Amino acid sequence: MKSIPASCLPVFLLILLTACEDPPQPRVPAPPAATGATTDQASPALPTVPSVPTGNDAATEADTAKAVVSTSTDDPSTARCGGVTFRKPVTWGWITPTMQFRTLQYTVPGQDGAPAADLIFSVFPSGGAGPIPANLDRWEGQFRSAEGVPARSERSEFEVAGSGVSFIELEGSYAGMGAAAPRPGWSQLGAIIQTPGADIFVRLLGPSDTVLSNTDAFMEMIKSMTID
Repeated sequence: MKSIPASCLPVFLLILLTACEDPPQPRVPAPPAATGATTDQASPALPTVPSVPTGNDAATEADTAKAVVSTSTDDPSTARCGGVTFRKPVTWGWITPTMQFRTLQYTVPGQDGAPAADLIFSVFPSGGAGPIPANLDRWEGQFRSAEGVPARSERSEFEVAGSGVSFIELEGSYAGMGAAAPRPGWSQLGAIIQTPGADIFVRLLGPSDTVLSNTDAFMEMIKSMTID
């Protein structure tokens, strides 16, 4: 099998990301392991893509691969991946990532019986997932108008811990890859963080009541980021 040229990798990854994405299925958080017990739940592995890194690129990719990823037994007030640490609500419970390219995943409970949403972290070597605007466009394209109401999309940019953050808020009828039918009344808060060693994609995705009621908590989590 012929190797894929390095110049084509961002496009290749973007196609894979689109093909592998479907609506999240919120799960019940895994119970913490008993003291002294072992667990067979390994930390989620970073996605493997064809590449031939050299020089500084190889060192950066190696550092990203070795970065600590939170597990069910770690501090429930933090989320760690891609060489950074976020502070988060302890009620956002760790679950096993449900799809390829999800490095770390949590379930975010709804209020007053509302369905849960998914908090998803995906980590890639810097630039490995393609241009930031193309990924924001991809997310935006997954939300459609419903019942005559146009989908809503708002974008902004800011900086945290010296890293650029591209933020998007979406609301409408969600139609991710693999969905049997669009899901009306869904929202997504998305942030792409460009750290020195990795691009970290963070999404809160699910029913609008749950997602939008956690907007402040999501933004506080992103702005709490520190480099490990």
